[in-house]
Amino acid sequence: MAGLSESRLRAILLAALPGARVEHDEGHTKPIILAVPNVGRVRIYLWTTTPDTSAQGRPLGEHKAQIILPGTPRASRQILDLRETPTALMGYSPLFGVFTAWQAELHADSGYSKNLQFREEVLDRARSLGWAVGDIRTTQQGPEVRVAVHPLHLARYLSAMRDADARLLRGDERQAFMLLSAPSAELPEPTEVQPAEAERERERILTVRLSRSSGFSKMVLDEYTNACAVCSLQLSIVEGAHIIPVHDSRSRDESWNGICLCPNHHTLYDSRIIRIDGGAIIRVADEDINLLRQLNLLQGYDDAVRPFIDQSINLPRFAQSDIQLRNRMLQAFQSVYLA
Repeated sequence: MAGLSESRLRAILLAALPGARVEHDEGHTKPIILAVPNVGRVRIYLWTTTPDTSAQGRPLGEHKAQIILPGTPRASRQILDLRETPTALMGYSPLFGVFTAWQAELHADSGYSKNLQFREEVLDRARSLGWAVGDIRTTQQGPEVRVAVHPLHLARYLSAMRDADARLLRGDERQAFMLLSAPSAELPEPTEVQPAEAERERERILTVRLSRSSGFSKMVLDEYTNACAVCSLQLSIVEGAHIIPVHDSRSRDESWNGICLCPNHHTLYDSRIIRIDGGAIIRVADEDINLLRQLNLLQGYDDAVRPFIDQSINLPRFAQSDIQLRNRMLQAFQSVYLA
């Protein structure tokens, strides 16, 4: 099965956990043990999550990680190490730019090349809203709660996972805990609402913020003269997007945090397929792109992405007249650039 290399997975993981210190690895992420600021010591098993194209009757819209521990002989059992340290079983989707998380204890003893699935709509919600909790799934070892998280919230997920494991939360209780652990600064206190109600309210708030006041959008479009910062397209379809996404507590409806993008480049930016670094230069991760090519998911790349790689974006008007706003904009790009 096609997947990202160990070095690429390691880079993505460490970029999502600023300040994390590697305590142990064996040249791979299966597992890697990290000391994460404000979280503590955590063991992470990390694979690549890709669309499930198997011809074995899987439902449409499934994505999967194929679990093979390094050095495991075919047809043998695979045993995850859960001793002493909180353990996360995860994937990373280069198509959606988010992490997928399963419950490690439910898959600690499995057959060779086990597939772990994830629904596409959950990945899509996590890309837009930063955090998404799937429906409870039944496994042979019990009910499982699966969570998809944006890289900016990975440390938050690891902390929530550690606490849920310590409290032995399972099924409905674990799902409720994960729903209420999501980034939700504008929600009522958890004791005031039911978890499902809190999740609906959180999604409503973030959806409203995604299409925030017409004042923000108009301000951004005016600064970029109604043209996509990547491709210069106008045609009255461009959108005022946030550099720091709205699900991050640092996000603001201010000019320095806005970028004008056409719908295509907006989605590509949110998915982290195109990235903009602290110099306002458009970048891609070559290995991620090569994997998408192997998966036959790169149609249109030569027109929509390739011509703009390593080029500067079209800068807003204030970049020429206000050095402080320009610097804040560049810092915003760098703060979410990641790997």
